[in-house]
Amino acid sequence: MGAPCVHCGEDCGSHPVIWDDKPFCCHGCSTVYQILNQNKLDKYYEIQPMAGIKVDRVESGNKYAYLDNEEIAGKLLTFSDGNIHVVNLFVPTIHCASCIWLLENLHTLDAGVIQSSVNFPRKQVSITFNSEEITLRQLVELLVSIHYVPEITLDQLDKKDTLNSSRSLLL
Repeated sequence: MGAPCVHCGEDCGSHPVIWDDKPFCCHGCSTVYQILNQNKLDKYYEIQPMAGIKVDRVESGNKYAYLDNEEIAGKLLTFSDGNIHVVNLFVPTIHCASCIWLLENLHTLDAGVIQSSVNFPRKQVSITFNSEEITLRQLVELLVSIHYVPEITLDQLDKKDTLNSSRSLLL
């Protein structure tokens, strides 16, 4: 049995990935630790040591290319004024105070993120961003890179249409 991974706490086995003299069970955990460390978010581990989620490095490739479509992106946005947009995303992997802390500090990972807040009971993160600095696709890919994969469904797009038409009828 090897040392526990600094990020997720899993056994590193006989061949740990070493970064900054710290053991990691895989390159994914090492990468997340490095991102947090380089962006001065290493206090994340003071909340609860080894609180990270194990990361399986997966290239998203063109998986989120549909978010480059303005019509689809527009349906996901809850607010838009010029280059300032707000999106609410359901992230089922939000499970603890460390998750909340990391997600509410997204602005330190990318300057295009203006503000983010988490609704823990709903497992939802609301993100205000500047589309000149980060696109919706890039924002989702940022979340995926730190293992907070948002669940985006066609139901969300349909509900937004229903909400907009109900709102216009009410007005």
